Formats: sequence, structure tokens, C-alpha cells
Amino acid sequence: MEFERIKTPKEFLEYMNNNITYGFIGKNGKKYQNFSSEEWLKEGIVQNGEEALKSKIGTCYDQVELERLWFENHHIEVKTIFIWFEVDYENNYPTHTFLVYKNNHKWYWFEHAFEDCRGIHEFDSLEEIINTVISKQLEYAISIGIAKESDKKLIKSYEYKKIIEPLTIEEFINHVIE
Repeated sequence: MEFERIKTPKEFLEYMNNNITYGFIGKNGKKYQNFSSEEWLKEGIVQNGEEALKSKIGTCYDQVELERLWFENHHIEVKTIFIWFEVDYENNYPTHTFLVYKNNHKWYWFEHAFEDCRGIHEFDSLEEIINTVISKQLEYAISIGIAKESDKKLIKSYEYKKIIEPLTIEEFINHVIE
């Protein structure tokens, strides 16, 4: 199915499953699929929605911009959220971005990049979604040996606006936490 012909969030998720690969575009234009966090931090670019649609590759940062593009084109109210373990030292804690949308007084977490949570999940409130994603992120960080249960208090969330131009990872982080 072509991007322009997708009519529902469910069809859009199916489109992403079939067409979007987890990875990133480097400053050199190269596509990376198996990469280290150091490589990503040094070389990665966060694409806007149109760029992610063309490249068909992205981390959660890029994929959320693609999701935003589709939902905004369909006049559906969205919010984009960034979560991270907010500490003032270099670390290996994972970060995550995700998109939520509102429909008939319900909130939905639209997730593609975080494979263990892939799908469309219904909630009664935005707060409930954020708390759920924080818990899932903590579980993931614990499972890879980076965090412990008490680190939950370090996780902060930020709602952020659309990116217009490609950004380095550092520029993107600054954009979302401003």
C-alpha cells in the first residue's frame, strides 16, 4: 500500500511493519542497521517525516516524525513524547520517543520502533500512557543490564514539537528538552 492511500492508524502500522527498518542515516548518507550507540551518537542524523518516508529507515526518533507526518496529514490530534533517564553524567541509559493520538475521548499509544511493544494501545489518559511507557523502558533497561528498579525515579518525559530540518543526535536532544 502506498503512504498516500493509507486511511487508518491500523493500516499505517501495517505499512510501517512492511516498509520501515530500524536503523539510522549517517551524516555521510549511509544507512546503518547494526550499530553501536557510539556510532549512532557520532554519525546519526534525525530525519524529519518526509526524509524518513524516503529513506525507509529510522530509530524511534525518525519513526515518530514519520508517524507525526501521517497523523497530521489526516488531521488527527497527536502529541510526541521523549523519555530518558535524566542524569548529569555520560551514560548508556536508553532513550525513547513515541507518538500518542486522541480519538473519541481516548488516547492511543502508536508504537512501531520499540518492537516488544509494537502496536496500537488504548488508554483513558495521556498520563496513563506515559507511566506505561516509562515502566516498559525501565523493564528494557533492566533486561539489558543498564538499570535497576530504583532508577525509575530518574526517568523524565518531555512533550516536543516537530523537527523541520535534519538534526544531529545532540541537536535533537536539545530540541526536545528545551
